[in-house]
Amino acid sequence: MHPGADAPVRRAAPGDARHTRRVTTGPGVRDGGLAVRREGAVLRVVLDGAVDLAVRERDTPPLWAALAEPDVTGVEVDAGAVTFLDSSGLSVLVRLARDADERGVPLRLTAVSPRVADLLDATGVRDWIAGLGAGPGPTGDAAR
Repeated sequence: MHPGADAPVRRAAPGDARHTRRVTTGPGVRDGGLAVRREGAVLRVVLDGAVDLAVRERDTPPLWAALAEPDVTGVEVDAGAVTFLDSSGLSVLVRLARDADERGVPLRLTAVSPRVADLLDATGVRDWIAGLGAGPGPTGDAAR
């Protein structure tokens, strides 16, 4: 359970634009984001804060479009500033690794926060990525 999971949730009236329930709030958790930029033929993907359904829906379309470019030769993922990662956030990493592998593009995890490292290890995703030929990413202190 993440910090603040038992914090009260303010509910807006139906029809109110704020009528959403956000459970990734509390001490140490900030709104997250995903940024992608090209560095030559390499995509650099930076994840930070709380990476959840909102981030997946809002921030991934440019990522999928960039990965589809025919001249992309590598993907580097920096998840060192992630404070929370739910199943939706994890699905972004899984799809990114799978899609990169299908295109023959190596993916490398350049940094992962302790929370991300724990989740990747607990779910077997780190080993799965390594099995794709994408490389195991950081280990030891670099993974934490």
